Amino acid sequence: MEYENFKVKGQMSGGAMGAALALVVTVGISVVIHTFIGTLSGQTYELVEADIDNITNTTIKTYVKDGIASGFNAYAKTGQYLPLIVLAVVIGVVITVVLGIAPMGGYSGGSAL
Repeated sequence: MEYENFKVKGQMSGGAMGAALALVVTVGISVVIHTFIGTLSGQTYELVEADIDNITNTTIKTYVKDGIASGFNAYAKTGQYLPLIVLAVVIGVVITVVLGIAPMGGYSGGSAL
């Protein structure tokens, strides 16, 4: 087989490094998005807070403020789960790399070193 000619001792099989890189990039993007959402939503609220306070209908004003508070509460709860999401991705990277190194399908001639 031609594949055997290209197999190098210690080389990872399949796309293990590509998958690991994709997982790391995904975590990075989610952290950046989470940071920007918090920053931008707070800034946006500060900009429109005076307009919200100028609403004369008390019922609508209450609904708007309740909606904003609910949005910030949901964002805070999502932020509490971010370390768990990062841990899950790190575990996924480790498993992906280990499975990429480990021999599969009855082939027992490979090694990690």
